[in-house]
Amino acid sequence: MKPQHLTCPWGTVVVALESNQLLSIKADTDCAVFFGQGYGTAKLRLWQLDLSRRVASGRLSEIMGNEALRTDIFQRRLGLPELAKRAANQDKLAVSDSWQAQQYLHIQAYIAGINHALKQMKILPIECLLLRYRPEEFTVEDSYLLGQLKYFINSAWQYELFHTRLANKLSATQHRQLLTTFSLEGEQIAPLPLDEQGNYHQEVLQALKDGLKGLQYLGLSSPDTGSNVFAVNGTLTASGKPLLASDPHMGQVNPNFNLLCRLESQEGLNVLGSHFPGAPGVIVGRNTQAAWGMVGIMADNQDLFWGKMDVDKRQVETAAGTLPLTQRVHEIKLKSGKSHTLTTYDFAQGQLVSEKNGYGMFLRWPALDDPSGDITFYSLAKCHDWNSFRDSLRYVRNSPMMVGYADVHGDIGLQTMGYIPQRHQQLGSLLLKLSEPQHQWLGYVPFDELPFEHNPECGYVIYANQYQQSLFDNKVPLSNRWHSPSRALRIETLLKQSDQHTLSSLKVIQDDKTDYFAQKALPYLLAYVPEDIYLSTWDGNTENITASRLFEVWFQYITDYLLKKTLRRGARTLYTDFWPSYRWNVLAILQHHSEDWQYNSNDIEMLLRETYARALMASQKMVLPQVEFQHSIKKPLWLNKLLTGHYAYHGGNRETIHATRQNADFLTQSHAGENKSIKTKPYTFGPGFKLLSDLDNQKACWYLINTPAKGSPFSWQLKSVLNAWRNGIRIETQLSNN
Repeated sequence: MKPQHLTCPWGTVVVALESNQLLSIKADTDCAVFFGQGYGTAKLRLWQLDLSRRVASGRLSEIMGNEALRTDIFQRRLGLPELAKRAANQDKLAVSDSWQAQQYLHIQAYIAGINHALKQMKILPIECLLLRYRPEEFTVEDSYLLGQLKYFINSAWQYELFHTRLANKLSATQHRQLLTTFSLEGEQIAPLPLDEQGNYHQEVLQALKDGLKGLQYLGLSSPDTGSNVFAVNGTLTASGKPLLASDPHMGQVNPNFNLLCRLESQEGLNVLGSHFPGAPGVIVGRNTQAAWGMVGIMADNQDLFWGKMDVDKRQVETAAGTLPLTQRVHEIKLKSGKSHTLTTYDFAQGQLVSEKNGYGMFLRWPALDDPSGDITFYSLAKCHDWNSFRDSLRYVRNSPMMVGYADVHGDIGLQTMGYIPQRHQQLGSLLLKLSEPQHQWLGYVPFDELPFEHNPECGYVIYANQYQQSLFDNKVPLSNRWHSPSRALRIETLLKQSDQHTLSSLKVIQDDKTDYFAQKALPYLLAYVPEDIYLSTWDGNTENITASRLFEVWFQYITDYLLKKTLRRGARTLYTDFWPSYRWNVLAILQHHSEDWQYNSNDIEMLLRETYARALMASQKMVLPQVEFQHSIKKPLWLNKLLTGHYAYHGGNRETIHATRQNADFLTQSHAGENKSIKTKPYTFGPGFKLLSDLDNQKACWYLINTPAKGSPFSWQLKSVLNAWRNGIRIETQLSNN
């Protein structure tokens, strides 16, 4: 894209590609910047903008046909357009000097920029040409619509279904062992509340029974994400000023969910970082005074309830008595010209997502109570110290996050943000009975009671989705589901190796692919297979494909064999997929609790030796998999291949700092080719981008993203950026002094 000099109602603006990964917008005013950001985003990512809008509103079938109908039906049941309309109206009617009114004005400018680019566009994105349609003009409500969609970045409700099913297949002892969380400090945190004797509260046992009963009524009784942010203060850096590293993890798609942007105005806006196309601003990034990164906290901010309902009378039984249901009739247009009629039901505390035999399953999340909130992060872009940073997060509600922070004054810290429901008991990870008063929400955790950490004595802060007792103990419970401490412990190990850190040393940490868990587990496991010649000398670096692949397959076999007396194959597969720290739980069971799973010491020796032998054979037959960046157009297959970027897998797993993973375990997704080789699905999850910020006077920022700023869909157009990504080659820049 050549530099564009534009004039808009808010001033003049220059839009340009500073590199093939960074969009630059410089303008007179902040509103002119957001006009330019909308314009540049549409020029580069129009397909992505329209696709996101269609997903959120349940209108994919209009362009993709019947294969998208199930997605549209689910999205229509959520009713996000109604919530977006409520949020937009609240901002529109807010007093003129409020942050809400300011946000509405910024979104107006952004949408005006998108539509200006759309009117100019003579050649549409290739996706639009292939699907033979032209995107409609965008509205202000569309921006709020995509803000509502962010509530579902963390789909806690899916885990609730899995947890309810799994818990009722296990004894209470087995349940604790299989779903215990391992904290950063080395303690084990029970998955559900315990009484003084270490047993589940009676309310927990009843909720488990009620949850299973609800699944049975609904016909559903048959059987993640992660990121890193870390910062060091000046006592551990060569410059004497803090450094911050951030790399959010997400599905690997083409184009990337994020667009890196530099935004500068003569009104003081000066920020560089990631932009989610659809709403103006920068989410993760830095300005001249501060830098910040965001990590999901696995928050339990959604609940599934089941209850008795009468569709004919449009009512549902709740703890507050019988309440009316609102009925909505939708006509979902199909690409063929036909339409599908859908009737949805909802009430103030939930949207009906499933119904059978007179019982309904309702999904509740905070936006049903209050859909408003900060979706542009404008105040965050202008924060200048710890207090202004915290204040800028008070009104962000849609997707709870832990935000890492560093500034030029020497401060570092972590701050939780987002709406977290308060409950009588921390049972939100189960399907709950709608008519039970003890299951109702008690409001939301006040911002000032959310966990935070400021200037710890150790000189660094780390958050990588782990449970950290120093952060979360004696606070309002946020979740029952956390990642293992592997990534955080590995980051801590590497940070402690120097007190002269630079962006170069943080780059090495950010790209590290050493499996901390493997280092911890192998001394125990290899005692049973002394004849091993591959893992006994392995240091845990997963770039050693032979050793890392053997260990990965071995541990999947171990898990499958250990649990097969208790769980069916489907439940075992779901467990390894849904529970991020399953390897830690399985190791603890092997070492301390095998008898609870019907194994004695002799059985364990036989299990480990047999699974090792099988893993050794299987891993030697495995074809090297691909790391893929998948496009949303899946058919025909030949076209999908042209639109999918890829390179050969070169290390990393679910628990390495540079994380990468497949969406299913080896045992269920591998298959033999004609030559008896074993092929596995590609790796489709990992870091979306990487940012490094130095808070010294040079205002340096290093960045790297895995697809170009321009949404070039064809795989050969991605090669240069993917090569830089694979080799960790950052682009170095700095902020201006204005």
